[in-house]
Amino acid sequence: MKSELKVKFLQFLLNKKKDVNEGFTLIELLVVVIIIGVLAAVALPNLLGQVGKARESEAKSTIGALNRAQQARYTEKASFTSTMSQLEVPVNSSTAVGYYTYALTDPGVQSAVGNNNAANGTRDYAGATAYDNTNLTFSTVVCRATSTAAIATANRPTGGFGATAASCGTVLEVIQ
Repeated sequence: MKSELKVKFLQFLLNKKKDVNEGFTLIELLVVVIIIGVLAAVALPNLLGQVGKARESEAKSTIGALNRAQQARYTEKASFTSTMSQLEVPVNSSTAVGYYTYALTDPGVQSAVGNNNAANGTRDYAGATAYDNTNLTFSTVVCRATSTAAIATANRPTGGFGATAASCGTVLEVIQ
């Protein structure tokens, strides 16, 4: 075979390979979409669980701040308060701040009641601060509701002179 013919034949073969359509088939695209869908289905519940935990962190943090503010108030005035305005914590008790409404129910007792708990995956919290006159020490407790139901007044921990783990009762669990 002539070399000129060989060169033309090789050029023809090279050009023929370049003309082939390169792209994704419908099956390949469907497989990718299915894989992405499965990954999203696995990740979404995990993401929503983390969102609920972040919302609950707000309540735990605020209840802790209210407990510390009650301690500071007792140190200065020798009494706990049941009025939010007497504490130096920037929480408005009359409106919902974030996903919780905060209240002082009794002197030394704080609560964080979730707004629409079932929809946003949060539980209610309550806290209490007590002062032991014998040992001259403060004790605090933070309790979490065992379900998403609101913390009733009867289920809140006791404050004043007896904030202990036992103060949480049976429908609340001690977290601090």
